[in-house]
Amino acid sequence: MDKKRLIIYPILFLITLLIATQGFTNVGFDGLLIPLIFTFIYFTIIFLIATAIKNNSIVDIGWGMGFVIGSWLTLFVTDEPTIVSYIVVGFITVWGVRLSARLLKRNYGKPEDFRYAQWRKEWGDKVVLIAFFRVFMVQGIINFIVGSASYSIIRFNDFSLDDASQFVVYIGLLIALTGLLFEVIGDEQLRQHINQKSGKLLQTGLWSVTRHPNYFGEILIWVGLYITGIPMMFTGDVNIVYYAILIISPLIMSLVLIKISTPLLEKNMEKYAEWEEYKKRVPMIFPWGKKG
Repeated sequence: MDKKRLIIYPILFLITLLIATQGFTNVGFDGLLIPLIFTFIYFTIIFLIATAIKNNSIVDIGWGMGFVIGSWLTLFVTDEPTIVSYIVVGFITVWGVRLSARLLKRNYGKPEDFRYAQWRKEWGDKVVLIAFFRVFMVQGIINFIVGSASYSIIRFNDFSLDDASQFVVYIGLLIALTGLLFEVIGDEQLRQHINQKSGKLLQTGLWSVTRHPNYFGEILIWVGLYITGIPMMFTGDVNIVYYAILIISPLIMSLVLIKISTPLLEKNMEKYAEWEEYKKRVPMIFPWGKKG
């Protein structure tokens, strides 16, 4: 493990602890330590299974369920959850179970994904140790950070139907629901297209307004959930600076999708003859974004 990562990993872990304890002002279980601890336990269990079957790519299958576990544990330790708490938990459960189930169905019985297989070759006899930190613990950290804004909403919101701020909550939930619809419809359109075995690039439906409707949908989900919690900043439910910092939740997910996931996927899409024309005509992720 190189020296740079020996510095980066402790910093990432410190940031995660800061978020879980609200800047070390709430170091007990009244904060988000419970979902943090169990997120690490969950990804450690996946690591042990992956090591046993020699397939580190199963971490992708477990990604969505990490949020489901985190949200439900947060709900269980919340003394007086509100209707918004239940709605957010229900929403994350539908999204996370669907994502993990879809990936399990698609990858069951298949060999290790080519990315993880390549890393296995590069890491050689140190693959177990390196994979634990670089794959499973890093994904655990990112999983918690992305989910932290939603966990805060579940834990700390004091939603009231008589409060004018309820409209911000509705707007946030509507944006998140729109994102879920983009994911579900986009994935279904892709599934039907693959089943047709045309050998051509999908360019119709939602795929005619964005090259990655499922990624656009996922960004909308986390942005919408963050907006849902904004009223807490002004009602005293959470410290205004703390929740402002939690904007890192949708930002880090957007960064991963735009800068890592999309380039990897589009590199594979270059094999299609229609790709260059499609790329010039349809924006990468955001329907209103730059084309090309």
